[in-house]
Amino acid sequence: MRERLEEEPDEEPDETPAAAATSTLVPAVSNGGREFEYRTELVTAAQVLDGTTLAEQLTKASADGWDLVDVITAGDRHAVLLRRAKRAEREARQVGFSPPD
Repeated sequence: MRERLEEEPDEEPDETPAAAATSTLVPAVSNGGREFEYRTELVTAAQVLDGTTLAEQLTKASADGWDLVDVITAGDRHAVLLRRAKRAEREARQVGFSPPD
């Protein structure tokens, strides 16, 4: 055991800064990687329980890329919450040759 003097602090500081230690724990997500657009559709309780109406709506929505997130009770109706990943905004660009002057 080493000899301790009163001037020395009880705890020795870490050699690595706190930001460097936590940067490896947080995963990197690219820009736009988690951006979604949402939409809702209102249905009645009878439509939810009949077994066909809700299934047909979800089938139509999934064909367009929408995923079911939740069915939320909103009084006597239900809101079907759907989401899909945001599509990248593409710039219109002309392809081909420019017209002669």
